Amino acid sequence: MKRFFLIFICLFLTLPVFADTMPFYVDSIPKSVIGMYQTGENITIFSHPEANSKVIKNFNFSYNPETMPDNVFAVLINEKKLGFLYVSDIGDDGWVEVIYDRVTGAKGWVLTEDRLQFLPWLNFYNMYGRKYGLRFMKDSPDELEILKAKSEDLSQTVSTLRYVKQIRVTAIRGNWALVSVVDLDKTPKMGYLRWRGDDGTIYAFPNIK
Repeated sequence: MKRFFLIFICLFLTLPVFADTMPFYVDSIPKSVIGMYQTGENITIFSHPEANSKVIKNFNFSYNPETMPDNVFAVLINEKKLGFLYVSDIGDDGWVEVIYDRVTGAKGWVLTEDRLQFLPWLNFYNMYGRKYGLRFMKDSPDELEILKAKSEDLSQTVSTLRYVKQIRVTAIRGNWALVSVVDLDKTPKMGYLRWRGDDGTIYAFPNIK
């Protein structure tokens, strides 16, 4: 028995570490967030949107799960070297304010290198929502897991979603997404899904893999 236990421990210790990060709950994403900033291998965070302002933090990212910092990323897929920070504000000349500590909410300014490094929510959903589809947050209200005929709360309900296998995005229109869904009965359904509340609460997120 002891030998079996030692073998089990050895196998457990040799398993690969998958320290990827993804928001799964409604309160994971602050309502004030306006989009995402894609990181590279290193970033410098400033106190103000000026290159001569105080440097708050320097990050160098290896994308090795064992050495990546905790609580920095909003989204992180190490294998793809794909990482995003939440953006809380924008300045002039390519500056954006990011949240670089999800626990404390600490913020600072970074300078974007190209126009795709900062993606407002609509751009982010149009790009990654279309590519990977959407998934509901684990604690999204059940009453929102429905498809509507129009992008309006009072429009006719097309279908109530149960045990959804896949949500494919066709278009993003404000707080609504036009989607096609394969449900438990394997019958394709199409309609509008509310991915974000009017107060900024996000209920469905791109299913990035």
